[in-house]
Amino acid sequence: MHPIHTIALGVGLMAILLGVAHAQETGLRAGVAQANITPTEEGIPTQLGGYGARAGKPAEGVHDRIYAKALVFEWKGKKSALVTLDVCSLPACLLEESVAKAAIEGLSPETVIMTASHSHAGIEGFSMDRRNIAGNPHIGIFDEKVLAFVADRIGAALRQADAALQPVTAASASIRLPGMNRNRRKDALVDEDLTVLRFDDAHGKPYAVVVNYTAHGTIMTENEMLVSGGWAGNMQRTVETLLDGAVCLYTNGAEGDVSPVPPDGGSQWEKAERYGRSVGVSAANLAAILKPEPVLVFDLQSRRVNLPKRQVPPNFAAITGDEYHVEEGQLQALLDQMFPDKAPLYALRVNDYMMITFPGEPISAIGLKLKKRMKQAGIATPCVASLAGDHIGYILSEQEYNEGGYESTTSFYGPTLGPLLLDLATVFAQDMTGNPAKP
Repeated sequence: MHPIHTIALGVGLMAILLGVAHAQETGLRAGVAQANITPTEEGIPTQLGGYGARAGKPAEGVHDRIYAKALVFEWKGKKSALVTLDVCSLPACLLEESVAKAAIEGLSPETVIMTASHSHAGIEGFSMDRRNIAGNPHIGIFDEKVLAFVADRIGAALRQADAALQPVTAASASIRLPGMNRNRRKDALVDEDLTVLRFDDAHGKPYAVVVNYTAHGTIMTENEMLVSGGWAGNMQRTVETLLDGAVCLYTNGAEGDVSPVPPDGGSQWEKAERYGRSVGVSAANLAAILKPEPVLVFDLQSRRVNLPKRQVPPNFAAITGDEYHVEEGQLQALLDQMFPDKAPLYALRVNDYMMITFPGEPISAIGLKLKKRMKQAGIATPCVASLAGDHIGYILSEQEYNEGGYESTTSFYGPTLGPLLLDLATVFAQDMTGNPAKP
């Protein structure tokens, strides 16, 4: 071969190798892991969330284990993470202490999205909240052992996921599941979207699947006293079975006024299993047809926003106060101690997918409007996640707040909370995309 050709070939090969190396350096890497967070199995009494009627009685056993799923990202040398939990809600201190115990450089409460599935047979969030000074079993009594146990397990999952970082590709899409959920406030609005974000590993196999679907974890009633991930736990197991080797993470949508429509017949356990399996089959089928591609756009950001002044909702004593045995005169003191002045919003973007979170339970009207605005800002696959980073109660439109009812009496920042957070989330989406989102 002529020397010039040899030199040219060598230069060309070097350019290719440098290009591959650069792509590996700048592309998205991810690692996934899960940890069993069932305190009952370790002999730790476990308060179940969602129903004041349980009066703080500990779970009587375990129907199915509950888990923390951790998905750690590395993009251009910076790390972030998504953590999903099979619990009813989560306080800010759980996020803070879990991240501290993980002790991973670059991870902080600002770079980790942590969300709850809202299982009403999962751990009561207030039992893990250091701000909870109420001593009221109907809302949950703070338990240091439960908080430490769950935070330890989440920290371990984050470290395991960080150790598993590898190049990944991604794809996302949504389909509708009509008739599977309903608006329990008799509003016509309901979000029927099932959204899937699939990551493939370096070998092109499904590695992690993030499922977003909107429904309360209320197939389990106050009479079910076993720990369970509920229908969402069954959904995750179904996806993991059908996509052998993948880990399924679940984020709940704007579920403040949305209930599942379970199948007829059988016990509550059977209904939760069949409902979760049905959603899981749909999610797995959607994930299976996606074609993951290199990640060219990735971002995970958070913003702490000022909340309106805390206030006692109208008719609190007659509805929520009665269920949770809190007198109206006691509520203001509890609000000042247990509910923050600021709360976080998070946004995760992967190519044309975006998830924006709320620190409580937004209703369908807010979630659907935000998703519309995200699409207007150029996002093909938008989704909304609730119960992330903290729990500030229900997040309603001004109209729904003024109409009253249970959700209104568990909304502690007045009628402007929902519109404020919706507008702030809209600006967040606009800033993340660089495109204007119409109001």
